[in-house]
Amino acid sequence: MSKAAIATFTALLTVYIVLSAAFEIPDRYKKPAKMLHELCVAESGASEELLRQCMDGTVHSDPAVKCYIHCLFDKIDVIEEGTGRILLDRLLYIIPDDVKDAVNQLTRACSHIVTPDKCDTAYETVKCYFNAHDEVIKFCHLLVIE
Repeated sequence: MSKAAIATFTALLTVYIVLSAAFEIPDRYKKPAKMLHELCVAESGASEELLRQCMDGTVHSDPAVKCYIHCLFDKIDVIEEGTGRILLDRLLYIIPDDVKDAVNQLTRACSHIVTPDKCDTAYETVKCYFNAHDEVIKFCHLLVIE
């Protein structure tokens, strides 16, 4: 699977997971999602156990978990070069109309976050997403795909 295909797939899957009303990952998405997860675990060295804490609404502050989150954002190409800001609204051209308002809400609420460290920026942005939108915890389901 090409990097562009992974990025497009991941963007759609992320929006689907984060914002869909009835959460269930379609079978055709499970293998690519697992590939992305494994890629980011390998790249970051994040612990599966710490990543799974997200299911309870806890985003662990472990440096490897922070870099795992950055990896996910990097692979879906929503990181602004130069500042490192996370801009979910970059996905507006490929997402369904019924989730565009929520993506705009997350972007407005959290795209201002920039820290000196790219992994910290991703971590702080995700914490902001959790506070800004009730459905964001569904993103954590990416972590437990078997």
